[in-house]
Amino acid sequence: MLKNIIYAVLLGVGMAACLSQQTEDEETASAPDISLLPDTAEEETAQPDPALFVVEKQQVGNVRIGMPIAQMREQVAVGLSIKDTTLSLEGTQSTAYVLRPEDQPKGILVEQACEDDCNVWRISVLSPTYETAKGIGVGATYSELQQAYEIHSVTFEEGNLVAIAPEAGMSFILDHGTLSGSQISSISAATVPADLLIRKILVY
Repeated sequence: MLKNIIYAVLLGVGMAACLSQQTEDEETASAPDISLLPDTAEEETAQPDPALFVVEKQQVGNVRIGMPIAQMREQVAVGLSIKDTTLSLEGTQSTAYVLRPEDQPKGILVEQACEDDCNVWRISVLSPTYETAKGIGVGATYSELQQAYEIHSVTFEEGNLVAIAPEAGMSFILDHGTLSGSQISSISAATVPADLLIRKILVY
């Protein structure tokens, strides 16, 4: 009888040991090997290529005037996001695209022209992150703009004060909030106050 009890105890201990070892094996097997997990930290902190923020004639980063909209959407770079929006141009609704760094509220606005296919027609630069090769961007002064580019004319059109630089392929929308009506009505490239700021760049 005693022998049977001892045998039962030993059998129970042995089974418990086996179950314990099995549990450890299962936990070890189910625990992921950290060294084999994909490294997402780099992806989460990835920053867009600085070249994407260069404003040029007929181009901002990798978005070019005349390129197919489908191509533009396919090549959105890491660190940038794209969102469709709707504009009203002379009473006509038109689809446009906001392309911006994921951590910033502003970027560029891409307008399209559609016949058989839709292509990039015009690009509006709204963020100071984007600059021309000469360092001119949103927030630069008119004086800095004059030093960098030849301003052909400055006109007041549809509520905007526009400095036109044809050789650069760009127009610069100036913040005219501090100007009086009489100043605006007689404005020219020579009379624009030097400290007026650029609030938008049009690339065409």
